[in-house]
This record gives sequence, structure tokens and C-alpha cells, in this order.
Amino acid sequence: MTESKADNKSLPPIVKDDEIDLVALFLTIWEGRKLILKVTALVLALGLLIALTSPVRYSAGVKMIPESNKTMNLGSLGGLAAQFGFSAAPLSTEGGAIPPDYYPEIVQSVSYLKLLMYEPFNFGGEDSINLYDYYHQEMKASVLGSIKKYTIGLPWQIKKWIVGKPEIAGVSPADGSTVVRLSEEERVVLGWLRESLSLYINKEIGMISLQVEMPTAEMAAEVATYAARLLSDYVVSYKTDKVREDLRFVEARFKEVEARFEKSRKALARFRDSSHGNLTALAQSEEQSLQSEYDLAFNLYKSLAAQYEQAQIKLQEETPVVSIIEPAVVPDEKSAPRRSMIMIVSLFLGLFAGIGLLFGLRLWGNFKEKVSSYK
Repeated sequence: MTESKADNKSLPPIVKDDEIDLVALFLTIWEGRKLILKVTALVLALGLLIALTSPVRYSAGVKMIPESNKTMNLGSLGGLAAQFGFSAAPLSTEGGAIPPDYYPEIVQSVSYLKLLMYEPFNFGGEDSINLYDYYHQEMKASVLGSIKKYTIGLPWQIKKWIVGKPEIAGVSPADGSTVVRLSEEERVVLGWLRESLSLYINKEIGMISLQVEMPTAEMAAEVATYAARLLSDYVVSYKTDKVREDLRFVEARFKEVEARFEKSRKALARFRDSSHGNLTALAQSEEQSLQSEYDLAFNLYKSLAAQYEQAQIKLQEETPVVSIIEPAVVPDEKSAPRRSMIMIVSLFLGLFAGIGLLFGLRLWGNFKEKVSSYK
């Protein structure tokens, strides 16, 4: 204790007249170099442990451009623009589609991630497995996962042992809507997927980049490909739900009218075959009745056939296209962890922590000396 006080007194003050003496600062750091080296070595050891135990991750991405051939006419505004020499075509705008700004929210939604979580993948092997089972069977069984589980996550483990695991499932109320309820295991996997998926939008050129990070290269490419297809299906479903509902209604009515037309046609043909052209007044009245029924059924059949064809064409027109301009490629290099970067950051953190501790101890020693001098 006496030696440390002597060292502090032998060192010149760092701050003189509200100015920092760089020579005194350097001498202080040089005198405390052993402490700085010890702290730096400790931080470097922690950085090395993190670099070696961090899970390897591979990144794969898909680049897409959302397109739609459905435009919405601006009506009188288009005519007004034409009077001033502007073309009406640029004033058309896409109607009814999901704005690309909503895409990041879609890929982070529970419904989207649940579809992705339970989709079976092969990952280059023979047996298929979904991401839920993969996380709980492969990733959670790792050494690092076990260490985190029984160190940082120990309070939550104790809570689970005391409370138990609740059995949670989806609940369907009387109104037909579904309240989504998730088990604790599902929440963990959803959190992992949210961290693994990222979506970026280049508004200048309208390009969408979907990036996926996974533990293996094959896994990253396959999950990125399916995630892009799932996003495309979601956009198409949102845009065409009403048109598909109309098409299903027209198709059902068309099949009913088609069956009625076929029934009336056969009834008229059987009657004519049985009469052999010898028609009484009663038979003629019956034939006219059958002919009227046939004509009505034929007109309905012809009208609904045209509507059915138009509904199919409208569905094709309303269906947006999400073009994949760059598919997912199996990466040959890992994206994480960047061990060299971790070690460089650990080195600088260790130096700053050592210097900070050195000056902290010196300030504490000066404070104790001032307190003891007042006694």
C-alpha cells in the first residue's frame, strides 16, 4: 500500500492548469503497463472463447422485383393531364396490391414464420426435417446452447421446472376467427427465425433483397428459396382473394346451369324420339314446354360460360408477378462468426478497459488519500 502511494506521488500530475500533460499521461500508462496487459489478455481470452464457440452461419439471398400488369385509371385527372400535353400512361397506378414497404412486416409476421417453421426441408440429405425440429434437435443440443441454457438461461429453466410447460394451441371462437397461441418452444423458434431473416428494399430501382442466415450452406440456400416463394404466394393471395372468390361463385353456378342444360336437352331429345313426328295437340304443347325449358337453359348456359371465361381472364390479369432476378446460391464461405474481427475488437476493448481501470484505481487512491487527510 505504501509502495503504491509512493508510485502515485512520483508520477507527475496529468492535468495542469486545465490542460492535459501528454508526457505525464504516457508515463502513467507506462507505469501501469502490467495491469493493462493483464486486462487486455483477459479480454482477448474472452474474445477467443466467443470466436471459437459462436455458431457458424452461412448467408444466402434472393433478389426479386414485384410486378403487376393491373393498373388503375385516373379518370378525369388523366384527361386533364392530356390537355396539358402529359401522357396518361405514367399517371396510371397499381391498384389493390400490397405496397413493397409492407414486405418487411410480412416476413416478420407470426403467420408467415409459422408456415416457414413447419415446412419440411431436405438440406441436401435423404430425410426431410422442418425448422422447428431442426432447432430443438440439432441447434439446442450444441455445447454452446447447453452452456447458455444453464448459465444465462438458468432462471427461466428454474421457472419452467416449477411452473411446468403449458399446453397451448390455437383457439377458434364462435365467430370463426382464430386466436393464435404459441407454445414456449414455438416462440423460441420464431425468435430465431426473426433474427435469421432480413429484407431490404431498394426504392430507386424497386428491387427487394431477402437474406437468410442458417447454420449450413445448403440450409441457407433452401430456406431463402422457399421464403421468397412464400412471400410471392402471400402477395398473390392478398391481391387475388376477391377475384378467386368471384371465380369460385361463377364456376359453381356454371356447373349447375350446365347440368340443367344437359338435362333439358336430353328430355327434349327423348320426347322427339318417342313421338316419331306424329304430334297431337297435347304432344305439341309438351314439346313447346320442353323447347322453352331448353332455350332458357341454353341461354343461361351460354351467358354463364361467357362470365366464367371472363372471370378466368380477370384472375390472370389481377395476378401479380414477383420476378426472381437472382436466385439463392449455395454459399461457399461462412458469414459468421468473423473471428479475426472479434479478436481485433477484443484487443482494442482490452486496451481501453485496462487504461480505464488504471486511471480508475489512481483516482480511487487519490480520493482515499484526501479522505484520510481530513481525519
